Amino acid sequence: MSEAGLPGMGLKLGPEVLRGTDGVWFTATGADGRTLGVLRFEPARVKAAGGVKRLVERTVAARGGLLPGTLPVLDLVEDAGHVWLITPVVPESGAAARTVALLLGSSPPAPPGGLVATGHGTQKPEKKDLKDGLPSRIIRTLVGLVLVGAVLGAAGFAAVQLRDKKAVPKVQISSISVHNFAPVQPSGICDASVDMVAEFTTNGGTGVVTYEWDIPAKNHTTQAVTGAERVSGKSPKVHLAWQLKLTGSGTVSATFRITSPGVLAAGAETASSGDLKYQCP
Repeated sequence: MSEAGLPGMGLKLGPEVLRGTDGVWFTATGADGRTLGVLRFEPARVKAAGGVKRLVERTVAARGGLLPGTLPVLDLVEDAGHVWLITPVVPESGAAARTVALLLGSSPPAPPGGLVATGHGTQKPEKKDLKDGLPSRIIRTLVGLVLVGAVLGAAGFAAVQLRDKKAVPKVQISSISVHNFAPVQPSGICDASVDMVAEFTTNGGTGVVTYEWDIPAKNHTTQAVTGAERVSGKSPKVHLAWQLKLTGSGTVSATFRITSPGVLAAGAETASSGDLKYQCP
């Protein structure tokens, strides 16, 4: 991650706050001005713990409440040769150490409902540390952060199936629409971060959707921003903080494409685009 932050994410890196053998924690400022916690993992520790794919699996488990005791998790990001963990709070040393130990550890995720298997084939309630104050299920707060890099794409997330206490249908997406979250004027996006959102119409089910944003890059090329989102309900959304630096006038488009076809209903389109007109000096 550069000092300016993740490209196109509107995330600005702040000062270092904690350092250990597993990595370095920083503060960061999100696209909405919120102060976040960001951990840059030590590559050797990620490799020793089973690699990026295993870290992705355990991070998804943490977001689903299957690794009790971790900090809430917003995203796992690969950038500039490093893997970064993004949390909605700047952690204290104890919470940071416990979170990293669980994400890099080898103990299996807990089954839903707080039950753990014993050596005799029976089950008993898992003891929880009430001092943590963390909910049993962690719901992602959308702050315009997305997963970046093919290594954090569909293969990693498909390896873990998150299960709810109540049986719910698998998500089926019947339509997609893309638009900017807040109205903008053509002269107001010349050098700004725009919150683009892809909104789905679904059957109300739950599931993990892998996707790709295609946005314009330099020299008339396209930048692909890939990620995954656990969605539920009738109208879930995926946000993208799109950093624009424009001159002249015209139209720019952001295209959202679903890359996990199994979540699409019969006849549904796989992609949708949102256009922004600009008028700049």
